[in-house]
Amino acid sequence: MIKKLFCIPKWKLVAGASFALLGQHIYDCMYNTEIEVFYQNTENNKHLLSKCPNITGHFNPSIWSTNNIFGLTYVTLVEHQMVPLQQREMVTLKDGGQVALDWKINDTKNIVLVLHGLTGGGDCNYIKDTLERLYDAGYTAVCFNNRGVGFTKLSTPQYHNHGDPSDMMEIIDLIKQRYPEATLQCVAISIGANLAAKYAGITKEKCAFKSIVCIANPFDLLACFENLDRWYNYLYIYYLTKHFKWLLNKHLDVMNACFDEHNIDIKKVFEARTIYDFDHYFTRHLQKYESVEQMYRANSSIQYIKDITVPTLFVNTKNDPLIPWKLAPIQLHRHMPNLIFALTQKGGHIEWFSETNLVTVKRWVMDPTLDYLNYFRDLPNDKWQQYLKPTNS
Repeated sequence: MIKKLFCIPKWKLVAGASFALLGQHIYDCMYNTEIEVFYQNTENNKHLLSKCPNITGHFNPSIWSTNNIFGLTYVTLVEHQMVPLQQREMVTLKDGGQVALDWKINDTKNIVLVLHGLTGGGDCNYIKDTLERLYDAGYTAVCFNNRGVGFTKLSTPQYHNHGDPSDMMEIIDLIKQRYPEATLQCVAISIGANLAAKYAGITKEKCAFKSIVCIANPFDLLACFENLDRWYNYLYIYYLTKHFKWLLNKHLDVMNACFDEHNIDIKKVFEARTIYDFDHYFTRHLQKYESVEQMYRANSSIQYIKDITVPTLFVNTKNDPLIPWKLAPIQLHRHMPNLIFALTQKGGHIEWFSETNLVTVKRWVMDPTLDYLNYFRDLPNDKWQQYLKPTNS
């Protein structure tokens, strides 16, 4: 049997694989497009979802979204770099640290704070597209670039921490002081969604956002990194580890000052082959944790989501290579009417590419995001109060 397989001409194997992928793509585009939505069946939620057709409808994926490797190939090799049209503002924090804000200013009475993922900020296409779509919808959009991210130069030997909302809270205070009459909402992506959910859970009724959209929230960082350590995620592991080393090397002149203080062996850091090893030799020391596992647990949003009071939409996909979809605490919707979970069949990690052509695609996830934001932007405050979860429930 095996000998016969090796005797098959290569062109037939390629043709067979191509037809199989084409068949899968046709099936995914025609029959496997329904979005699963989990929510408490209240009158408020029914009215909300009746105004958000892109949440309750279908997602028709591009061929780039039907396979994890295809999505990674598109964003690294095919996609054209968008021209940055946002205005950058450098902000010095109370401890002397520096972050960057990328602004696209439209209506300053309606502002959306955008939180980026683990490996890139305002310099990445998915953030540029998010800012552009928000601006076109009438919002002032601003991306908060963490320390050292998005070509932001470190000014102190303190790295960004996606589990600590204190820097983001300083930026929220800055926006509120500058635009005291503005309604503030949030769009948070990947590890940024983890940060937004943790912030909302910590602050409860004092949360500054009228509503939040969490896209591809990892929820449980420990479980995600354990899932990442699989052979089929090798390319992601290689890319992320290489990126972290590049980012550290870029800021090495500033970070050198803290290596002795935190007992960091820089040689082992640059020899790390996986994200886990990098975090073991470097990140956990900076954040003062005894183990990587302890750091991942402490920085995860999963334990804070039950305390979120403001309306929040979580959007995830079943074929996310980094985040097992079963990590989403979907059962919380049963006693938290302010939470809605939307789950697509395909979408990759943060891509959700829908079909236009093989070179240019549309990021569909902004369609349900704008439905949700627009609903709460236009909702009077007395009506909005009905969507809040009481802190004593």
